[in-house]
Amino acid sequence: MKHTGENIHEAVREILEEFEAWQSQNTYVTDNAANMKLAMKEQSWLGCAGHNLNLVLAHGLKEGEDEHAAEGYMTEVMQLITTSKWIVSHVKRSRIQTRLETTVKQAVATWWNSVLTMLQSVLSNFDDLKKLADEFQDKKLQRSLLDVNLELLKQVIAVLEHFDAATRMLSTDRSPSLHLVYPGKVQLLKKLQSKAGDGPVIAELKSQLANKMNALYHIKPLHHLATLLDPRMKTGVLSAEEKLDAVTALRKLLDEVPSSSSADGASAECEPTTKKRKTVLDSDFLADLFDTESSEVVVDEVDNYLNSTETAADILSFWQAKESTWPKLSQCAKWVLAIPATSTSSERAFSVAGRTLDERRSQLRPETVDGLLFLHGLPVKE
Repeated sequence: MKHTGENIHEAVREILEEFEAWQSQNTYVTDNAANMKLAMKEQSWLGCAGHNLNLVLAHGLKEGEDEHAAEGYMTEVMQLITTSKWIVSHVKRSRIQTRLETTVKQAVATWWNSVLTMLQSVLSNFDDLKKLADEFQDKKLQRSLLDVNLELLKQVIAVLEHFDAATRMLSTDRSPSLHLVYPGKVQLLKKLQSKAGDGPVIAELKSQLANKMNALYHIKPLHHLATLLDPRMKTGVLSAEEKLDAVTALRKLLDEVPSSSSADGASAECEPTTKKRKTVLDSDFLADLFDTESSEVVVDEVDNYLNSTETAADILSFWQAKESTWPKLSQCAKWVLAIPATSTSSERAFSVAGRTLDERRSQLRPETVDGLLFLHGLPVKE
């Protein structure tokens, strides 16, 4: 089947309809490919935060990507990466690889943070590589190792480790992550601020990565709304304008929650109409008698939440405990926080499928593959 946007849309719809999961309010998280965007143009769609971070690194670790960059500084970073790639390739082709306690890793464009993995493997094996290069009298490797600026290598790794931490945080399978997308960007931009002790090369690297963060790490209103629903981050993270927009969106979403979702609403629905009518009449009569108002007290769940000082490290436990206090708001939290920040889970499933269906197991029936993938995805009790 051609991977056009229209075909992808129809394929997704057919699969979801099979499980009775096709709904207009679904939100889809995919990479930023043009065909995926086209497939979801009529749906609520978010770009995968992990892919966005990978794009930041892919463009931020290129010379000349930033038109305001100081001339020559990014060249040193690129030379360090190029030299490291050559060292890894050379070692993998030689007997030296078998003599290392831990193998060196090559950077691959399709693997997130693989440049960091490669640089870390070169640094951790650096002393052993020097000894083995001397032992094997490998002059090419000796010269390449001399070209590596060890201090710069450590500093570049320190910068890139922040991106790896953010990617891991957002790629979780077992807990919500959408509320961390915007705070993750804020934190990364803080880490990319130049500080005392940064040399001109690292300062320029941070500046270029920060510019790419602002250009390629996209934040949508739904990310702000999810951040607002984290009691630890409802103040101090969002700007005044962002918070106002998120509160407005939350109130709009609150209107979509059925009244029966609240305990009071459910009991009211079950109450006979004649009894409800009689109660209203009695209330009005007493109100007239004592000259008091009989209007119903409306609990503003959003205001109560925003004014609350309660917090919790586990966001799911927090909203579960508030189901009786803020029933509609808790339902909104479930809807929003159920949306993943990345498409990592799907990609992991594809990887497992690729390892399940190989040359030696090409005759497996579709239902058998489905069963194996289902079993693989079950949570493991610790």
